[in-house]
Amino acid sequence: MRIDFYHNIIRNHQPENAGTLSVNANIDGYDYTFTDTSFIEEFLNEENNQFPTKQKLHYFLEDSELINDYDMEWGTAIFELIFYVVAVTNPARGDYSPGDDLLVSLLIFPNDEPIEEEYEIEEEDLSEEEDQIEEAVRASLEETNNISLRPANKLVVNSLARKIYKKTTSSTERCTICLEEFNDGTKVMTLPCGHEFDDECVLTWFETNHDCPLCRFKLPCEDQ
Repeated sequence: MRIDFYHNIIRNHQPENAGTLSVNANIDGYDYTFTDTSFIEEFLNEENNQFPTKQKLHYFLEDSELINDYDMEWGTAIFELIFYVVAVTNPARGDYSPGDDLLVSLLIFPNDEPIEEEYEIEEEDLSEEEDQIEEAVRASLEETNNISLRPANKLVVNSLARKIYKKTTSSTERCTICLEEFNDGTKVMTLPCGHEFDDECVLTWFETNHDCPLCRFKLPCEDQ
C-alpha cells in the first residue's frame, strides 16, 4: 500500500474553528471516501491510536478490506499522517501560522507495494525514528503555543559540517523538516548532536530557531 499526501492551508478561518485539521482519504480504484475533522493540537497531543480521527481512519481502512486487525499497514498510515502534519505545521516551513486550518488529503494506492528493502529496517532504527517523531511533535506544539524567535548565530551555523550525501544502505534516509528523501548529491548539514538535515531546510530553520529540530540541542543565539 502506498499513500500520497496533499494539503491546503486555509487562512480565512472563523475564530471558533481556528486550528482545525480536516482529513480526507480516497482509495484508488475503490468507491470509498473518508472525511473527519479535529483540532490540530489535540490530534498531535494524543500519544496513542485511540484518538477519534485515528480510530475512524483505521475503521475506514478495515471496512474497505484493505487491512485486517492483524495487519500493520493501518499503523503505518497513521504514522505517516502524523509525520506529515508535523512537517506541514513546522514553523521552519514558513507557510503555516498557528491558528490556520489545515486540510490534508490522502490518496491510497492499495496495489502499489513499497520496495521490499524498505521493510528491512532494523527494529531499533524504527524505534529511534518513532522517538524522534514524538519529540518533533512535542517541539512543534511548544513552538505553536509559545513562539519565541531566537535565530542561531550565523557564524556558528556557517561553521557547521556539511557533506554531499551518497546512499550506502538500503534503508531510506530523509530530512525530517521537509520529509524529502536524501538523494545522491544532496547537500546535507550535520549538527553537533549528530542529526542531519537538508542544508537549505535547516538554514531556514535557524533563521528563527537556535536548536535542533529533533533533539532540541541548542546552538548559540544570534545575540550571544
